[in-house]
This record gives sequence, C-alpha cells and structure tokens, in this order.
Amino acid sequence: MRGVALFTVSAILSGCAADSLTSEAQLITGATFITLEAGPVPEAILIEDGRITALGPEESLRAQNPGAVITDFTGQTIMPGVVASHVHVRELGMDAIKVDLVGVQTVDDIVTRIREQRPDAQPGEWIIGQGWDEGAFASYEGIDAVGGYPTTRALSEAYPDAPIALESLHGFAAMANDAALVRAGINAATVDPEGGTILRDPSGRATGILLTLAQRLLFDAVPDPSAEQRQAAILAGLNRLADAGVTSIHEAGMQALDIAAFQALADSDRLPIRVFGMLNGNDDALMEDWFKRGPQDDPQDWLDIGAIKIFYDGSLGSRTAILHAPYTDRPDAARPTARIPLPRVEALAERARERGFQMAVHAIGDAANDHVLTSFERRLAPDETGAVPDHRWRIEHAQLVRHDFADRAAALQVIASMQPSHAMGDSGWAEDRVGSRRIRRAYAWQSLSQAGVPIIFNSDLPGEPWEPMQTLHFATTRTRLNGTPVGGWFPQQAVDRETALRAMTIEGAHAAFQDQTLGSLAPGKWADFIVLSDNPMTAPDVRNITVGATYVAGARRSD
Repeated sequence: MRGVALFTVSAILSGCAADSLTSEAQLITGATFITLEAGPVPEAILIEDGRITALGPEESLRAQNPGAVITDFTGQTIMPGVVASHVHVRELGMDAIKVDLVGVQTVDDIVTRIREQRPDAQPGEWIIGQGWDEGAFASYEGIDAVGGYPTTRALSEAYPDAPIALESLHGFAAMANDAALVRAGINAATVDPEGGTILRDPSGRATGILLTLAQRLLFDAVPDPSAEQRQAAILAGLNRLADAGVTSIHEAGMQALDIAAFQALADSDRLPIRVFGMLNGNDDALMEDWFKRGPQDDPQDWLDIGAIKIFYDGSLGSRTAILHAPYTDRPDAARPTARIPLPRVEALAERARERGFQMAVHAIGDAANDHVLTSFERRLAPDETGAVPDHRWRIEHAQLVRHDFADRAAALQVIASMQPSHAMGDSGWAEDRVGSRRIRRAYAWQSLSQAGVPIIFNSDLPGEPWEPMQTLHFATTRTRLNGTPVGGWFPQQAVDRETALRAMTIEGAHAAFQDQTLGSLAPGKWADFIVLSDNPMTAPDVRNITVGATYVAGARRSD
C-alpha cells in the first residue's frame, strides 16, 4: 500500500462538483485561439451540448446564433486542454498528508523536514513521506555506505517509536527507520523478494533502504485508506490538475481499489476531468478479471479503461534499470531488476492483442527497451499487404535506447511516452551512470521525433515538477526551472514549441484512441480547452504563463 490517509474527506467529496453541463449554445470570443488543426485561425468558437459545433468569424457566428451565451476572453489565449498522458493522481492527492522531501540531500535533512512538517507526531503513528531522490542518494560515499546509499540510522535515533516509511522521487526505492522495519517484519532473516533488494550492512542487518519490489514489504504494513478517503485523494489530485490546465489524464498502473474509486466518482458524475485508465499489468488477478471483461469504453469519455501498464525494469538513479553494458560509475552497486519476467510480459502482450487492450510498458535501460520493442515486433508484424495494425502500443519512458531503437520503433509506430521533467531532474547524475557515449542516446526526444517515432510528453507525477507550462519549458529549453544549465543539457534534443504542445495534447489523445473527440479544437470534438494569460507559441518565457480557467465539455472545471 502506497501511503496512509489521515485527512477529512467530507468537504472534498461534497464540494467538488463542477458547473453543470449547459444545453444553451455558448459563443467563446475575443481570445487568440490555438486549435492545433489546419486552416485559418478562428475568431470565435460555438459550443452546443458540450461539443464544439463551429469555429469561424465572430460576426457570422453571432448572427447565426443570436441566443448564444457569449463569453469574452479578450487579451487571453485559448488552446486545447492538456492531456496528462502518464500520471499517478491518487498519489498526488495523498501528498497533502505526506512529508514533502523534494530537494533533501541527506538523511539529516529528512529528519529536519519531518520535524518541521510533523511537529505533533505521536509514538506509534505512521509518518509517510515522499520525494527523496533515489538517484542523488545512490551516489553517497560515506564510510557507512551500503550499495551506494546511506543508512537510516539518523531516522531511527530521532524517531525510535514512530514508524517512518518514505517513498522516493520516482518510486524505485523506499526508506524506513527501525520502528517501521519492525512493524513490517523486516529483519536479518527476511529473504529478498523476487525483483527486490533489502540493503544490508556487513552483519546482515537491514539498513533501511529497500529497492524496487522489496518496497512492498514495507508499504504492505502501512494502513490502507478507506474507500471514501481514496475517492477524496483522487478528487483532490484531479482538481489540482484541472486548476493547472489539464482536462484529461492517463492514470498509470490502476489497482482494483483505485478502479472502484474512479468508477464510483464517474457513476455519481463527480469526475472533474476525463480519465483513461491503464491497468496494473503486474497484478495477475486483476489482469485475469479484465481479460474476461475487455476494455471499458465510455461514450461520454469520462472514464475509459483500455491499456495495460507493466513495470518491467527499474531506474537509472537506483541502478536497477537493465542495461546492455555495466553501469559506468558503480557497477558493484548495480542491481538490474526485472520487476516482471520477460515471458510474462510477452504472454500479456499476446492476450492484450487478442482482447483489444493497448500495451504500455515501463522501460528505462537500453536492454529493457530492446527487450520490450522486440516483444512488440513479434506481435505487431505487418500483414501480407505490409500494413501495421493500429495498435498504439506504448513504451513508457524509453529513457536510454540503442542506436537502432528509433528506426525500429518508427517502423511499427510504437509510441514513446516521455517525461521532460525526468531529463532535467536526472541531469545531475545521469551521465555518471551511463558514461559520455551512452548518454547521447538518453532522453533523446528530438532524435526519436525526427526518426518518425510518435512522441507524447507527460510528467509521471507526482515527483518532479509537473505543471504543463513547466513541462513545455523543459521540453523546449532542456534547462531546469532556474534556467540552468545555461544553453541547455544536451540542447540538441530539445523540440520546438509546436511539437511539444502537440505531444501534450492531440498526440496524447491519439495514444488513447481519443483523437477523434479530444486533443484539438475542431467541430464535433468535446469543448475541452484552457484559457491562458499568454500565447505559449510566442511568449518570451512560458514559465510566466498562468492558467485562467479550464473547461471540460464546455463547463468550467477550475477554481
């Protein structure tokens, strides 16, 4: 279980309803419109029953629709709503009860953060935190280092009676104090689970660092939130996204309890934005159930479930990604991990093709990406006419790839689902991990795009900065939010603004088979759009752009 819910939910559940969908015609005027469609730029957009019915000159649309409710956005820019195509929204909502550890450098820093944010922590009460960077911590060189990581002795000394479980920034490692290890039953005799590692000191004692699937041993001991608390966390996350200009999400790795919560919200018309679900393909029981059901297609596009998200390897930061050659900096500390056996991935792919599901496989290392792409090639071969099926299968991250990956992925039109924030977050240590030659094939957005690989941009939130204008900044400048490094980190891999915006909107909709109804402003599509303070195509600095309003199906969904 990831996290523990301690907040009050009644206000969230009762106060989240968006404006009701109106049957009155609406005419949106005055703004600069970015449609992401070919043709002239419109002066106005007509909306009826939640869909766009016309775009064109304001005068003629006014004359043809004298009864339309007119909303003027003079001086602002309207563009399609952002499709956040890889998120973990419940975890975002749960952040309200977690200690924020983003930016900490040492275990002592973590103790300070906990004291600042949980001053009233009681003995026996779980303390949950999130955001320590497993990549940065894995470069620890103290005398007590184990596997490249520090021990958590300082946590145990500061909090001997309160169990502490701390999620890492990207989810590939966990940190625990002694009290939490006792609660979880983790000791010197505990066997490493398949696909996971408990780091131990020379005496065999657990140091408090758990890698990849060993995290389950810890988080299974953390109390589950109730169904109501789970719904509240999801709503809190969705509302934060709506305020930031997101109109649709792809929820990655849905568990059974999360699916029930999303469905309850959809059934009671409480989803503020659209949800496309990607099932947790590492959960055998869940997949058996859904292979019997088949994909879920909501005609109104509020809750569709049509993809299978599989965690294959680990991460570069924790040295658990699967590489063809050893890690450059600390090969002795590397623990390349397959979180699911490759034959199981291939079996899931075969059944996904038979039952009409998309595959979306997490792959970070160059060997992992090679394995996954080879598996896709076996199942998506062209037919006798040379045509490739319209599968829209995805590789999540495609972070480090081999020299032939781009041409192979382009030939099959395998989608690369990539995170500009990850490149900037990893830029301080990524080259250390893989060396000066391999790093040129990492986070290679421009190279893949130019080769014809379909690219979608997202944030994999929570963790790194995730707001859409931040993603646009990372993608187009290859610099952090503070503008460093000057000139960009491997700037040749930056993309232009139109490419980035398309990767955040219409290409994301395409990746979910929703591009006929979402992702651009065109007649017949849902009126999902956002109102911005400036034009992201021309603004001097997109970091300064703010979101004024978010509309889904013509109704305002943001505060």
